[in-house]
Amino acid sequence: MKARDRHYLFVCSQNKLRSPTAEQIFADHPGIETLSAGTNHDAETPLDDEVLR
Repeated sequence: MKARDRHYLFVCSQNKLRSPTAEQIFADHPGIETLSAGTNHDAETPLDDEVLR
């Protein structure tokens, strides 16, 4: 990972459709690192401190 890379976190409630789709769309752009997470307790990938780092 380069120092100039930008990190994007896409968030929706369940992390089942909207945020993973956005993560995939931007994943192949140069200089961009992407992740996605959900705000609900039963999300596929829950938003937590580790994801925010």
